[in-house]
Amino acid sequence: MSEGVPAWLHDGVTAARHEVLVALDGDRLLITGYGEVPLGQIRRLDGRQMVFSRADLKGWRLGFDQEPPPPLLWQLPAKGHYGGPIDRIGLWGFAAIALVVSVLVVVGVIQGLDLVARAIPYSWEQRLGDAISGDFGEQACRAPAGQKALDALARRLSPSSRPIRVGMVDFPLVNAVALPGGRILIFRGLVDEATSPDEVAGVLAHEIGHVEHRHVMVALLRQFGIGMLVGSGGTAAEYGQALVESRYSRAAESDADDYSIRQLSKARISPAATATLFARLSKEEPDMPGLFVYLASHPPSDERQRRFAAAAKAMPMPVPALTPAEWDSVRAMCSGRKK
Repeated sequence: MSEGVPAWLHDGVTAARHEVLVALDGDRLLITGYGEVPLGQIRRLDGRQMVFSRADLKGWRLGFDQEPPPPLLWQLPAKGHYGGPIDRIGLWGFAAIALVVSVLVVVGVIQGLDLVARAIPYSWEQRLGDAISGDFGEQACRAPAGQKALDALARRLSPSSRPIRVGMVDFPLVNAVALPGGRILIFRGLVDEATSPDEVAGVLAHEIGHVEHRHVMVALLRQFGIGMLVGSGGTAAEYGQALVESRYSRAAESDADDYSIRQLSKARISPAATATLFARLSKEEPDMPGLFVYLASHPPSDERQRRFAAAAKAMPMPVPALTPAEWDSVRAMCSGRKK
C-alpha cells in the first residue's frame, strides 16, 4: 500500500469539504475515514483541476490541490481529450489496438476464437479481470486469515510464472468463476456446501485450468465479439454475468479437469474429494433449484467423476489442502462482512 497523499472530498451526502489522505492499495483507493473505492468506479471530470467523481455515487468528488506522486497519478484516470475509449487508453494506444483488432478479426475468421484469445496480451486480460472483479466489490469478503489461506492454496495450484489472485464473494450460489487475467472468485455457497477444503481445492484448480487454457477469453469473445477489445462489446457487469452463466465445451471442461488433476497431484491434494463433490451436487441439484449454478456451467458426469477418483488411487499419502485452522478461517471469511 502506498503512503497517504493529501486530498479533499465531498462525500455526496453533505456539502462540507473534508480533508483526507488517499493511498493506493492494489486496485483500490483507500480514503481515511471513508473506506475504499475501486479504481474502476472513478472517473476524471473535465477541466484542468484534478477532480474525480464516482460512477456509482452522485455528488461524490475527490480532488487534489497538488499533483499526486507518480505511483498514484498513473493509476488515476487521465484527462480526457478525445472521448470514449480513446481517452481511457490514449490516442496512440487506441490506434495500436485498432490495428491489432483488425489483424485479430482476420485471424479469428481464418483460425477461430481460440487463437484470437491466445493472441490477446495477458496484461490487457488482467485489466479486464480487475474491472469485472471490481463490480463484485460490494460483496467481497475480506478477512486477513482466510485470505492468506486462500492465497497460499492458489499458489500451490498455480504455475509459478503466472500467479492467480483468488477472492471470495458473499453470494449463496454454489459456484466459482474464472475471470480474465488470473482472477478467481469463489462464491460463499460453494464453501458452505463443501465438506472439506480438498473439495474447494479441486474446484479452484479446475477454474485455474480455464484461465491457463484461455477458455475465459474465448467465452467472452464468443458472446460479445471482437468489439469487447476496444470497450464497445459490453460492460464489466455484463462480462461478469456472462462468465457466471457461461457453459464451456466438453473439450474445455476436459482440459480444465486435466489441469486440476495434474495440479492437485503436484500439491499432493487428493482428487477424491472433487469426485465426491461432483457426485453429491448431481444428486442434490434437483432439490435446490437456482442455487447450484456450478452445475449449469460445469455439468459433472460419471466419466469426470471416475477420472478424479482414479487419479486419487494413484496418490500415496495425500496432504490436506488446508489445516483445520486455515479451513475454519476460510469458512468464516464472510461472517463479519457488513450487509
